[in-house]
Amino acid sequence: MDTPGPLVFVEEVRRFPPWHRHPSRPGLALVYESAAGRLSAPAGGYTPGELWWRRPRRVYGVDLTRQRLQVTATGSDGEQLRVSGVARVHDPVAVVAARSVDGWRDCRDHLAALAHRPPAERDATWESGDGIVVTDIETSPVPGPAEAER
Repeated sequence: MDTPGPLVFVEEVRRFPPWHRHPSRPGLALVYESAAGRLSAPAGGYTPGELWWRRPRRVYGVDLTRQRLQVTATGSDGEQLRVSGVARVHDPVAVVAARSVDGWRDCRDHLAALAHRPPAERDATWESGDGIVVTDIETSPVPGPAEAER
């Protein structure tokens, strides 16, 4: 099952009163978009006074939790492989700039594509280019029916 993310919500910031419905919490970064289109991600989000003064037009919620991803794919030699890794956001502003709604799916697609590469080319880390990094990439064969019965 695909989980949404890492961009989990977009909300217009109301001028009166100057706040939004999603307060900051552990594992969530709030990225604000100014009227000029500039993005910023202050630690803990803006206070009501800063919201009033800065007048951002939108706030984006970016999931910062580590996502354990695993796919089963057929390698170039026809062997079934299990490819796994850990995805996380390292730059929430880049995630918003790229509008990475399906970032975890993109990471899964990359892991599946690794099955077609020779073992020497299956790196242990991959940067997606839109603020997401996948680390601890591992590849293992999926046991066949005869091996599973032993």
